[in-house]
Amino acid sequence: MRIRKTYYELTAIGFVFAGVTAFVLIAAVNSQTNVLFWALGIVLGSILVSAIMGNVLLKKLEVVRVVGDHAVVGEAADVQYRLTNHKRLWPSCAIRMTEARMVGRLRRVPEGYCLHLGPQQSTLVMTHLVPEGRGLVELRELRICCSFPFGFVNRAIHYLAPQRIVVYPRIGLLNRRLLAQTRTFSAGGSVTSSARGGFDEFYGLRDYHPGDSVRSIHWRRTARTGKMVVREMTIDTPPTMIVVLDLRTWRTLTDGRAQCERAIELAAALICAGLMDNLSVGLSVAGYADMTPTIVRSGRGQRDPLMETLGLLNLDKVSPAATVQPAGQSEFLRTRAEYMIVNLTSEQDFLDMIPPGCQYTVLSMDDPESSSWLRFNAPLAPAQDPPASGSAAAEVPPDLSKANA
Repeated sequence: MRIRKTYYELTAIGFVFAGVTAFVLIAAVNSQTNVLFWALGIVLGSILVSAIMGNVLLKKLEVVRVVGDHAVVGEAADVQYRLTNHKRLWPSCAIRMTEARMVGRLRRVPEGYCLHLGPQQSTLVMTHLVPEGRGLVELRELRICCSFPFGFVNRAIHYLAPQRIVVYPRIGLLNRRLLAQTRTFSAGGSVTSSARGGFDEFYGLRDYHPGDSVRSIHWRRTARTGKMVVREMTIDTPPTMIVVLDLRTWRTLTDGRAQCERAIELAAALICAGLMDNLSVGLSVAGYADMTPTIVRSGRGQRDPLMETLGLLNLDKVSPAATVQPAGQSEFLRTRAEYMIVNLTSEQDFLDMIPPGCQYTVLSMDDPESSSWLRFNAPLAPAQDPPASGSAAAEVPPDLSKANA
């Protein structure tokens, strides 16, 4: 890490002590009493010792911040400060670590404290940060300070340590009755695709290539034509769900940002529930030009890219006139998938967002039962910008709009 600046500062106790020092100085000058001059020397010496000791204790002290690349709104994310004292004789005492310059909103700023660290020793200080809203948090400078031994003078050093943290939206538990009435989550088994390269159903024949398995050779055709050919089989894929987030009308609503945050939280819960059920999951955001179409796939590795897309979604860049961008790899997956459309009002026109012949489910935020669709472990107090809304824990079956196009 590179040092940005170093300085001394008086603490709150230091200001009081400075006032006492000024009073003793005035009294000593006016009275010319040796005792007061002796007391003044002790007072000034203690201030000088505080300044020197702070500099000595911070010398050759290495501090490294360790934090994950993502966090979740309202949940504590671990932050570690790894301290190493490279001095041979002197320990480091009363070391305080905090963040000096940040971009983003945090309910709790990480702050650590180390009471004593011996020479040639290392330690790990654990603390937390709590994001206030989704988006991007940048930790730019790490502040290390020491006010040992008297607490009058703070010796502070600022290190440049930029780090980027993507804040995901809150992830709640979906209502069980909502899951039961949604075909995607109740579907089991797999779907036979038209992609070659698997071991399931017969796809076709092709010429033999070096390295092909001997078991895949079609001996009957080979014997008849005199040319070696092999069988190709299809791949079975799990049920596919594509979450479509339609926020194009948020500017027309009085509480548009709050409704958008609720819709984003519902989309995040649908994605996580689908991946937990081993579904292939994709995401599309209607009218969002900055979004790259996501790959439809299953597995734990699919969660972070989709959550990062939702966390960095900028509502001001959602165009009310643009249509949705198709998600996924092949036309087969898009047409055989079930679309979960999360929009703001039931009056929205969503037929431009799904291919013909696909199953779809519409979840509107203006539904009277929408407050019961998600359940969070701890309620989140409303933020200033954008506001977040809590949700009730009751499980009431919602009114779903489900049809075959």
